[in-house]
Amino acid sequence: MNTYDLATDKLKKQVKRYSAIPEFSTKYDMVQAVQVFRTVFKNSDLRRQVLASSYEEDRLNKKLFSAGFCGIASYTWNHLFRMPDGSVIWRLKKVSSGEYDIGNHVWLENRFTGEALDLTFDQFIDSNGGYIEIPYDKIGKYVSSDFEFLRAYKFANYMGIDLSKIVFENALRSLGRK
Repeated sequence: MNTYDLATDKLKKQVKRYSAIPEFSTKYDMVQAVQVFRTVFKNSDLRRQVLASSYEEDRLNKKLFSAGFCGIASYTWNHLFRMPDGSVIWRLKKVSSGEYDIGNHVWLENRFTGEALDLTFDQFIDSNGGYIEIPYDKIGKYVSSDFEFLRAYKFANYMGIDLSKIVFENALRSLGRK
C-alpha cells in the first residue's frame, strides 16, 4: 500500500472513532467522505481548476495529492457535517506562514472534543520521508466559514454535492438560532 493510501486509512480510522452526538445526524457518512475526498484530490481536471499551477508539478512528482486542498477540504467538511440547527461541529483553524514553519495551512477542530482533523496532514513530509507532527492545539486561529468559496463548490461538485446550496441552508438555519 502506498503512503497516500496509508494516510487515507489513518484519517478513516480517526473519523470512525468519533463518538456520535445524539442530536447529530447527517446524510453523509464521515468515513466514506474521507475516502471520496481523498480520491477526488487525485482528479487531474479538478486540480487544474482549483489549485495554483506553480507548485503542481512538484506536488505530483512527490505524490502529494492532498497538498493545496487544505482550505477547500476543511471548508467543505465544515459545511457538510453540522448540527441539525446549522451550528458548527468542525471549526476551521488557520495558521499563517509567519506563525509556524509549515506555511499557510487550514484544518478542522471538533468543537466538542477539541481534537484536530487535518484532512491533508500528509502533505507535510520531512527530509526523511516522515510526516511532520504539527502541534494543532498550540497554533492557529479560528476563522469563519461564513463566506462563499467557489473552489470548494467546484470540489464538492466533483463528488455530486451542491455545496453552495448547503452553505445557504446552513446560513438560514443559523439565523433561526439568533
